[in-house]
Amino acid sequence: MAFFDVKSKKKDNSHPVIKLALRNWLTGKFNSETSILDVYGAKGMMYEKLWNRFDYTPSEGDAIKFLNNCDCFNQDIFDVDPYGSPYEALKIITSKSKKDRIGIVCTDGTLRRAGMMRSRIPKFLQAECGWPERDLTLLAGIYNQYPSFLRHALNCVCNGYTIERLAVKYGRGTWKQATCYYAAVLVR
Repeated sequence: MAFFDVKSKKKDNSHPVIKLALRNWLTGKFNSETSILDVYGAKGMMYEKLWNRFDYTPSEGDAIKFLNNCDCFNQDIFDVDPYGSPYEALKIITSKSKKDRIGIVCTDGTLRRAGMMRSRIPKFLQAECGWPERDLTLLAGIYNQYPSFLRHALNCVCNGYTIERLAVKYGRGTWKQATCYYAAVLVR
């Protein structure tokens, strides 16, 4: 019985080396006065390893409710590391950000996974990107050419921001290769 208990537990910070590398890459694109909004975390491993060197703000409570309740954002970098889709949070962040140049670092457990499983595109991305619910050719393209489809999704979701720079890394291991990690500098 204990074997199944251990196997079923969620593991926070899968691929911490990848996550930290992307965050370091992104902070190199900003200055030492950079401010961070950690959307789905509060002083966890990434804070201990990197974010504690910056002006850091964690979200409080439910992340989407927290974002919706904020009037505006003046942070430079947004750490969006959900267990699923980062796109809803990115939509809110980019609609309320006051900066013309921001950084985002995200875990995407949704888009490439839909492609890999040939399942349904989430309703939010259907609406934002104009994608059908389930098209096997589209899903195969998303899985095999993820960076191109990610660029399209970000252009659709990010409220007038365009991608200045983008770095993408893939998870490793059974089922984890469908989880993607990315960082981007967005400008408007």
